[in-house]
Amino acid sequence: MIFEDVDGATREFGDGRPLPLSACEWHQGTLLTNTSTGPVESIEDCRFVVRDPEFLDILGSSPKLVELVKTDAHEGGAWYPDKDEFYFSSNKLTSSTGQIKTDLKKVNLRTRNVTNLSAPENNTPNGMVLDNDGNLVVCQQGSLNQGGFIQRINLKTMKNTVVADNWFGVPFNSPNDAVVKRDGSIWFTDPSYGSVQGFRSTPKVNNQVYRISNIGVVDAVADGFTQPNGLAFSHDEKHLYVTDTGFAVGVQGKYDATKPHSITVFDVGVDGFLTNRRLFASVGVYDGSYPGLGVPDGIKVDTQERVYVSTVDGVQVFNQLGKPLGLIRQPSVSNMGFAGRNLDTLYILNDTTISYVQLQVRAAGLKYAGSSH
Repeated sequence: MIFEDVDGATREFGDGRPLPLSACEWHQGTLLTNTSTGPVESIEDCRFVVRDPEFLDILGSSPKLVELVKTDAHEGGAWYPDKDEFYFSSNKLTSSTGQIKTDLKKVNLRTRNVTNLSAPENNTPNGMVLDNDGNLVVCQQGSLNQGGFIQRINLKTMKNTVVADNWFGVPFNSPNDAVVKRDGSIWFTDPSYGSVQGFRSTPKVNNQVYRISNIGVVDAVADGFTQPNGLAFSHDEKHLYVTDTGFAVGVQGKYDATKPHSITVFDVGVDGFLTNRRLFASVGVYDGSYPGLGVPDGIKVDTQERVYVSTVDGVQVFNQLGKPLGLIRQPSVSNMGFAGRNLDTLYILNDTTISYVQLQVRAAGLKYAGSSH
């Protein structure tokens, strides 16, 4: 399925540059005069909403959002270049028990075949990333009988090992997403959604961000979040971005407007510790529709230091200063991942489909995928 306009009309952005057929311009509305906020034009198949002309550089002249496959893709988004496979996790409510059930899956990007990988019963995979050797690092959220842990899977042999499962003897809450630094250290977020959703016990520690050294030592590097979620390093690894989805309380359809819906950025010191915490961006909904505020979940960065965030109305893109550039429209996006020889194709997960769009960018932070194999 390809989403694009076919009327051939010529339209321009505010600065006079031509808009792609499948794009439209964003407009600031006013509540007092009942002027809608969102796309200027009512274009049914507008898949790309432009707030700043830099977004046009990202999109190119004819962007297309294409459906790859219908599947229950929720989290993950890790491309394995050796076999052109894209790994992800599902997340669904089981009717028999009323509990969350998750599975580790992969899709072959050439054949579009989806495979469900076998896993122990208590495993509840969520976010994942390739390490610098091409192994899959998976955030396992744990269960009522077992704490969360970080798992490493050798994708050649499928042998798996536990990298870490505690901090000073305290079990993790429900590890959510991970990123690997060039030095090989693993950084991950640990919110308490597992407890909220009923498949983990009561947390025994604050919701923190952790770093695992190359010898397996675990350090807490940041706290003060409601629900830390996605994280990503800048291309030069001098900054770390962390999303906070506290606004989404963890129960379907319930939100708390007093809680964060934001992205925090830290400076990363030469010793690997974080300083100078500050707001990078507060995330809303481009047309102001339900639920009214954003839920910034997964996060990626390109080599121009632009930031891509998955949220309820699609993938929002910001420049390196936190200025909103535009939106790739797709409902209920939970995560995403770059793939392809040039690392320029963004694969988008929204629980029912995996879709993709080729952009005029190159992803950062993918050491293994970015090298030749």
